[in-house]
Amino acid sequence: MPPSRRPDLATFPVDRLRDRMSSYIYGNITVLAVAIAVGPEQIEHGAAVLTVLATAVLTYLAHVLSHLVAHTIGDTGDDAEHRETIGAILRDANPIATSGLIPAVLYAVAWADWLPAQWAQTAAIVILVVRIAMVGVFLQRFSGRRPTFLGLWGGIVLAAVAFVIGLVKVVVTH
Repeated sequence: MPPSRRPDLATFPVDRLRDRMSSYIYGNITVLAVAIAVGPEQIEHGAAVLTVLATAVLTYLAHVLSHLVAHTIGDTGDDAEHRETIGAILRDANPIATSGLIPAVLYAVAWADWLPAQWAQTAAIVILVVRIAMVGVFLQRFSGRRPTFLGLWGGIVLAAVAFVIGLVKVVVTH
């Protein structure tokens, strides 16, 4: 059986788990704002696919760059440490880049006329909100606790706040 690509949560450093969870939440909120902002015309003409992917990739790159710069504080000059730090930063930011994949696929399917644009947009928004809503359960699991209704409820509240953030971002910036 090939080795699992997922880290063992029992031995994974908590600061790295925190970075990944932060990236997951941030990436999903950022893409959610874009999913709300695009219109059916953009989806039908294919521009929404590029908009979602560009947002995810450029947010990933900005995140990685900011972390690389911040990690120069207290730098020891050790090349092996640099490589390990860069690798960890790149991997821990992956949830930002991957947050745009499902909406991009949905928008591509609508662009190909296999799904109405409004359905694709609604599905993308719902999926992103559900991903954020599951954070409460993930946090409990990553903390070694059994998921509870309270964890799920906390995630639902987080998703509602994230949706409001996305909506306000669209209203204020468009």
